[in-house]
Amino acid sequence: MRTLDRILALVLGLAGFAFGVLVVAEVINAALGRPPLLLPYPQAAAFLREHSWSAGVIVTIAALLLAAGLLLLIAELKPRRRAHLVLQSQDPQTTTTLSTRSLARVLEDAATQTAGVHRANATVRARRARLRLRVPSRDAADIAAQAERNVSSALSDLQLRRSPRLVVRSIREKS
Repeated sequence: MRTLDRILALVLGLAGFAFGVLVVAEVINAALGRPPLLLPYPQAAAFLREHSWSAGVIVTIAALLLAAGLLLLIAELKPRRRAHLVLQSQDPQTTTTLSTRSLARVLEDAATQTAGVHRANATVRARRARLRLRVPSRDAADIAAQAERNVSSALSDLQLRRSPRLVVRSIREKS
């Protein structure tokens, strides 16, 4: 969601800036006695004079804007996924964390150091770590078991306060 937030903030910021520049240009243009550039001010003013605040069209537009604002608010209030895992520390006043992305790299490296593992791909969340191994068809079970032991050892060596549950899946490739 963080990427979506950044893109949405950029788009809304640029739209607000462009609208602000356009309003200033329209005010200058009106002061010079020229017709509107882009904003249909006379038609908008006539529409607003003809319709009261309780008109169906106005209430519908207001309800749609309110719903969009509430959806954005609810999306922002939803808690984010934890992106860092806490390591055990000797000093209780010190907190050391490891990002889930870094932990995924550690698990992938531990798996690929196992002889016979062609490639490893890890996805780590706060409670679960998924590891997909690419192993040759021959001796696949032995290689996958050895890789899982290596990865479990690497995970325990990190001394996380709460280690994610490790799920290893091996995909057999033709030799």
